[in-house]
Parts: sequence; C-alpha cells; structure tokens
Amino acid sequence: MTAPTPEQLPRLSPGAVRLSAALHARAEKATVPRATVMEAFTAALPGTARGEDSRTALATLLEELSDAGTLRLPHGQRNKWDAGRPALPEQIRLPAATPRKPAPVTTRRSYRPELDWAHTAYLTSAHHEDLALINRWFRDTSNRHDFRVPIPLRERSYEIFQDEKRLDGLLSGALFAPGRLTLEQLGTFREPPPLAYRLLGDGDTLLVAENSDTYATLRDLLTPNPGRTRGVAFGSGRAFEASIETVKEIHGIQRIVYYGDLDSEGLSIPARASVTATQCGLPSVEPASALYDLLLRHASTPGQMVSDERAHTLTAWLPPRLRKRTHEVLLSGRRIAQEATNRNQLAGDATWCLEFVGRP
Repeated sequence: MTAPTPEQLPRLSPGAVRLSAALHARAEKATVPRATVMEAFTAALPGTARGEDSRTALATLLEELSDAGTLRLPHGQRNKWDAGRPALPEQIRLPAATPRKPAPVTTRRSYRPELDWAHTAYLTSAHHEDLALINRWFRDTSNRHDFRVPIPLRERSYEIFQDEKRLDGLLSGALFAPGRLTLEQLGTFREPPPLAYRLLGDGDTLLVAENSDTYATLRDLLTPNPGRTRGVAFGSGRAFEASIETVKEIHGIQRIVYYGDLDSEGLSIPARASVTATQCGLPSVEPASALYDLLLRHASTPGQMVSDERAHTLTAWLPPRLRKRTHEVLLSGRRIAQEATNRNQLAGDATWCLEFVGRP
C-alpha cells in the first residue's frame, strides 16, 4: 500500500493531525503495538486521553486516519482487537513507516537551536531536506522579529518552501510530534473555517445542524421562542471539525448540541469535532437526542455498508438508548438523512424542542 500524498489526503481534524505526528515519531517499524499507540495518544492529546470519553475519542481518530490512508487497522481480525466498546486495536500499521536508523555521522547536519532535537531523532533523508529549508528560515529571520510575526499557515508555507501546501502535509508527520516543531515557532497558525450561525436569544446552548436546509428549518422554528438556545449554526459537513474552534468567539456558550445524518460521516463529524472542542477548552459536542429519536422513526435508505466494529465506534457518541437502533441501520448498509425530519413535521411536533426551549 502506497501512502497518499498530502494533496490526495482529505483535510484531517486537528486531533487526528496531532495523533498521526506522534505515532510517526514513535514508530520503530511499520507495525505499531498498542502500548505505543496509547503513549502517542497521551502525548498528542493529554487532556482527551485522560478524559472519561478517551476510548471513544481514540477509536474515532484511528478510524479517521485509517480512512485517510495514513494507517491500517486490523479490520476483520477479531483477535487483533480488545473486548472494550468501542474496541481498540492491539496494533496498527503505518504503511509509510520505514525502519528507523540513525543517520551516519558523516551526514549529520548543523541545525539552529530551535531544531536541536533533530540531531538525535530518527528521521529520513526527506525529513532532513525539509528541515534544511526550515533551518534556513530560522537563520534568516533570527534577527528579524518583524519576519516572525504570525501569518496564516499556507502563507508561511509558501515563504519557506515555495509551496503553499507543504506545511499541511508535514503537520501529521514526525517533524511536528510533541517536543519537536510547533506552529508557534514558525510564526504561523491554522485559520479555522468560519462557522455560519444565527444568534437567537441569551441562552447557553448552540445547536448545530450538519446540512443547510435543516439549519434553516431549526433556525426559523426556534426564533419565536429560543428558550435556552443562544444560536443555531450550519456545520457544513466536515468543515465543522475545524470550524468548531470559532465557537469560542460566541459569548456564553455552555453546551454544543449537534444534529446530523445517521450514517458513517454524519456520526464521525461530531465525534471528531468533540475532540477538537475539548482541546480548545470548549464543552464537548452532545447529540440532539430528541431530534435523533424522531429521525429513527423514519425509513432508512441505501447507504454505505459498515462493519460491526466500526458501527460500535460510530454509535458510541450517541446516548445508550439510541445506539442499538442506529447500529442496526449502519450494519444493514442503510442511512437516514436528517432532512427526513422536515419543517412540517418539526413544526407539528413540540417534543423535540423541549431539549432547547424547556417546558412551559
């Protein structure tokens, strides 16, 4: 299996980027044992790794990296998974990993103090080629503080590499593992995509809808009586995994509640976004339980076939009372789009809005 190039990879969630970098820095060979995976998880996302939902978070991120082609999970091999729910693999495989050997003394390079760690790290020749350009940038800007004023990631990437996408590809690799390069050192940052939202009242809850029509329906129906709903947001699919960071700009949010499709992507998005939220000091992302209750009353339509283990990972984000029915939908290769709960149904059924408005 050939590792995909950065241009071929989907944009990974921030948590997946950090976990991938930590895994690649620790991998001594292509097969990575469970202990090393847990060590990388703790180093990359210490707050999440010690949280009560750490198992679900790790399973979610490993599935994301597997989907992106940056690692292989032992699918279909029951003896390679533990007995927990969701199950975690006893080992993973990094297709791009190469045997780690220290570079010969004759090829050792002179690096700036910011890159002292590179003298003892196990790195490939390609890593050293990238570090040579980064080292030159550190050298050339060492006495030019105005050149290190933070600018967006792709602008800095072009400045260093003459390639605006190069840093995107490096973030999930060994160079950006904990204790190595940071975006702060390079005077740059990943600008999260904007989150479209409408403020409705002075409550503490942000309700996020995966798709635009459902967003508009929820916005309009809650506007006359928002109750504890401060705002309704349009998640815009996978963009929400990164745009959730901008929720910090909305004053007074104590709860983030999500409603999306009941399929693989629709359940992965909020679980990944929840990892990002907790890393940013935001509340975790909760499921809009009453809306999902209504959604499960609708007939399913053809979708993507999901394995039993993957279904357990996906449904772990939902409350226990919804997991079994959703698990059955996923295993049958079916899905239910959130648009099934249309404006007419939601306008005529007041039960769902009690979660956001409260009882009269």
